[in-house]
Amino acid sequence: MEQMWMCKPLSMVFTLAMALSLVPSAKADVDECSVITLKGSFGIATNGSIVAFGPVGPVAEVGVIKFDGAGGVSQTTTVSLNGTILPNRSSISGSYEVNPDCTGDLSVVLPGPAGTITSPSHFVIVDHGKEIRLVNTGAGRVLLGNARRQ
Repeated sequence: MEQMWMCKPLSMVFTLAMALSLVPSAKADVDECSVITLKGSFGIATNGSIVAFGPVGPVAEVGVIKFDGAGGVSQTTTVSLNGTILPNRSSISGSYEVNPDCTGDLSVVLPGPAGTITSPSHFVIVDHGKEIRLVNTGAGRVLLGNARRQ
């Protein structure tokens, strides 16, 4: 009789342990990001307008932006600036920062007709690092971009 009494609690503990093992583990809803989140190449498309402080007109751009995972960024794009095509325009240098909330800032230095142009943007990383949404924060720029991991 004493053996039966010991078997019941053991079988209950075993059953409870099995049931708990089937419950999925909890995961935070929010990802934390850092510069390593963006390591790799992304296809990028940007469009909008330059309304002041430069050649004024509509802008469309497609190409590749590469993040080194340590705060360095480069890009090569083909740009249509008010209907004038600038093929394979490559950045001279660039840097980026990422905040834990998956927002960040980047800046690329591009060749221009009279020297270099610094192009700053603010961005948010979405879809667990697969995509970036950008807004150019340079004066006179109304440009939105989207980049997707290749």
